[in-house]
Amino acid sequence: MNMRMDVLSIQFDADQIASKTRAIHDAMAPCPRKGGIDDAQLAALFRLYDDAFFDGYLHKRVGHALRFRVSSRMTRAGGKTTHFRGRRRFGQTRHEYEIAVAGRLLDMSFGEVGRPVMVTGRRCDDRLEALQRIMEHEIIHLAEFVCWKKSSCNQPRFKTMAMNLFGHTAVRHELVLPHEMAATKHNIRIGDLADFTSGGAELVGRVNRINRRATVLVESGRGERYRDGKTYEKYYVPLGMLRAGGVAE
Repeated sequence: MNMRMDVLSIQFDADQIASKTRAIHDAMAPCPRKGGIDDAQLAALFRLYDDAFFDGYLHKRVGHALRFRVSSRMTRAGGKTTHFRGRRRFGQTRHEYEIAVAGRLLDMSFGEVGRPVMVTGRRCDDRLEALQRIMEHEIIHLAEFVCWKKSSCNQPRFKTMAMNLFGHTAVRHELVLPHEMAATKHNIRIGDLADFTSGGAELVGRVNRINRRATVLVESGRGERYRDGKTYEKYYVPLGMLRAGGVAE
């Protein structure tokens, strides 16, 4: 049996996809509440999908070589699947895999911003639906790694599998990112001047980057030279400590 061809040829219609994903949603709820998603729940979600869509094939292939991780540090991608290669004795190649999900992005996406959230071209009405779409996307990466040892969501094979298996019409997500949350909650945007206190001193700088904290550049003769010819010291400032509308001296 050619398992590669079997995986590539699996196809479900819209009603089948809706029925399977709704059953999985009901089986998982209410686990992924804010701050409540953990590695074990990701593993449970994967097994539900593997059983419903692949008859358990992926678990049989990877077994304990697959691990799961909820990340609070991922600030751009909703999920990531990594294929690790190593060597065993006698030259045998060892394959291991990890599926990581951006827990912090999921929490931010269903909070204060209040806009529609689209993942893989499908609207998600709650955190669990968004998690499902992310897991579906990562499962296709895993299937490609298992069968072909490489994977790219920009290639036709991936997009075909995403549509046939899960009805995905896109490969990107529109989760709320840190810079959007900073603008909504703190009125802080990249490029803004802002003031803050550090070591008892009041400082003014320009917001250069926003992730978990804001990276703020403050002009200083002791700093690093940037492309504009000026020298800046770099500060990592919690968003709640920044005050928008600072005035540069």
